Amino acid sequence: MSLTAEQSVSVAVPAARQRRPRRSSVRHGQASCADYGCTRAECRQAALRARRRRNQDRARGRSARVPPHAAARWAARLRERGMSAQDIADRAGLSVTLVRRVLRTHTQDPMARDIARTSADAILGIPLPARRTPGAPGLTDSAEASRLLADLARAGWPATTLAQNLNVNARTIAEVRDKRPRLHLDLALQIRRLHRHLISLDPADYGIHPTTIARTRAAAARRTAATTV
Repeated sequence: MSLTAEQSVSVAVPAARQRRPRRSSVRHGQASCADYGCTRAECRQAALRARRRRNQDRARGRSARVPPHAAARWAARLRERGMSAQDIADRAGLSVTLVRRVLRTHTQDPMARDIARTSADAILGIPLPARRTPGAPGLTDSAEASRLLADLARAGWPATTLAQNLNVNARTIAEVRDKRPRLHLDLALQIRRLHRHLISLDPADYGIHPTTIARTRAAAARRTAATTV
């Protein structure tokens, strides 16, 4: 008897659920989300697609797991072009934890743990973004960028709005503002220009909801208080 599409999706979800870690960064729409027991259609469909692909690879005699070196080299190139681990994870549909592990992999390490072929292919399938400022390669200290982003937060500009203007993930904004010690010089220059443009403007005049502005300012005040204790 043939299975319906809905029944097929349910087959793709393992019967023994894994327990989702408290700080898991897995998101809806990723196959691993269904592994944790999520019953959303998008997650179950993703799990089904991943299983079908594994079955196809197995039928062709291809290993389901591969060395991570090619994916690590490509992820490093993506990062050189300004993409953060979170940006790569979002584009690939993978957890940021896995992407960070791949980025830490030495490209010649024979003992590196294999990763799923589907994960490697997802990373390798991300196109290289255009360099935002070709004349500004390399890394720089994040102190100035962190201070400028904190200024904008105190002025009420939320990280999501800043991220949209900088064409990065909102988590990248938070990382640069709060903990990342270095960042790409081209991004630092963009943050400087954005600060110069926005700092004297009222976010409310640009469609930012007053509640969002108040919440952003309150969070900025808490961060400032925490760093001065």
